[in-house]
Amino acid sequence: MIDSLNSTSSSISVAWQGGGVATFPAIWLRDNCRCAQCRHPGNGQRLYEITDLPTDLAIAQAVRQGDDVVRITWAPDGHVSTFTQDWLEDRNLSPSARRARKQRPTLWSGNIGEAMPVGDWRQMTAAPAAELAFLDGYHAHGFGLIRHSPVVPETVLAIANRLGFVRVTNYGTYFDVMSVPNPTNLAYTPIGLGVHSDNPYRDPTPGVQLLHCLLSDAPGGDTLLVDGFNAASILRKEDPAAFDLLARVPVDFRFRSGDADLRARQTLISVDEDGDIVGVHFNNRSLDWLDAPVEIVESWFAAYRKLADVLHRPDGELIFRLEPGDCVVMRNDRALHGRTAFDPSRGRRHLQGCYVDKDGLESRARVLRRTLNEKKGVAA
Repeated sequence: MIDSLNSTSSSISVAWQGGGVATFPAIWLRDNCRCAQCRHPGNGQRLYEITDLPTDLAIAQAVRQGDDVVRITWAPDGHVSTFTQDWLEDRNLSPSARRARKQRPTLWSGNIGEAMPVGDWRQMTAAPAAELAFLDGYHAHGFGLIRHSPVVPETVLAIANRLGFVRVTNYGTYFDVMSVPNPTNLAYTPIGLGVHSDNPYRDPTPGVQLLHCLLSDAPGGDTLLVDGFNAASILRKEDPAAFDLLARVPVDFRFRSGDADLRARQTLISVDEDGDIVGVHFNNRSLDWLDAPVEIVESWFAAYRKLADVLHRPDGELIFRLEPGDCVVMRNDRALHGRTAFDPSRGRRHLQGCYVDKDGLESRARVLRRTLNEKKGVAA
C-alpha cells in the first residue's frame, strides 16, 4: 500500500506503507506508460518512438487513486498514465532495490557434493515443476547434470531443444566427442584436457554446452568442472591488480580448419556495470597472440598465469564420471570443463554435444515459472 506520494515536474517519490521510499524520474515513467495508446495490447511492445515524446515533457499532476495506484497527467499534451504500487515497487530504482534484484550466483568448489544440481529426465519431461527445479539449480551454479535420458544418438538435440534452441556451428547441429584419426580438435583425442570454456573464438561465444553420454566403458575420461566465477573471485581477493588487468585488456582467440577460420577478441574475465563477475573465457589451446601495448604484456601474462594457477587448484575441481544416459549442461562462460585421459584400447568413450544460446534456458525457466504461477493463481 502507498503511504504517501510527492511530485515535482520532473519526478515522483513514493513511500510504501511497509517502509522505504522510491523516486522515479518523469521521462522514465512516461516511457513506461502501459496504456493502449503507448503499448500494443497483445504483445506489450511500444507503439511510439522516443522522438515522439515531447521535448518539454513534465508532470502536470500526480495523484493517488485508492490505496495502490498512481495517476499521472502529463504536460504539455495531457496524456494520462497509471501505475500500480506492485509494478512500481518491483522496479524500484534505489541502489538497495537494484542490488536485491540481481541474481547472485552460488559459488562452489570441488566439495559441492550432494548440492550438485541433478535432474531426472523422466521427471523433467513429465512435470514442469521438476524441469524448473533443474533449471533453477543450473542457473544458480552454472551447470547441472541430467540423468536417465535415452541412450540413443542425437538425444542431446532433444534435450537442448526442450531447454532452449540449438545453435548451429561449423561442427553442425551437434558433434561427436571420441578419439578419431587426424583430429581437428584435441577433444577428438584420448588425451586429458585442462578445464576451459568452449569456442571463445566465436562472436558471440556459445552460451551453453551440453554433453550427452552414449558409451563410457574406457578407463579414465572422467569429467572435470571448475566454477570460473569462484576462481575469478579468488583471484580478485588474492591479486586485485591481476584481476583488473584480465577484466580490462582483451585478447584474441582463433580456430582454423579446412572449412573455418574463426576469430574473436574478448577479456578473460567479464564484469558488469557494478563490477560483478559475469563471464570467464579461458582456453589455452585457442588463445591467439596478445595484441596489447608492449608495456603491459609481461604483467598480462603474469596475471594470466595466476588465473590458470587458481583454475588448476585441486580443491576447486569437481570430478565425476558420465554414465550412458547422463547429460551435463554447462554455462560456457562459467562452468569450465575438462576431462582426464582415457585409454581407447581398453574400451570406448562416446559423447555427443551441442550448443544452446544462454537466453534460451533463461526464457524456458521464465515460461515454466509463469505457467506454474498461473495454475496457482499467482500473478507473474
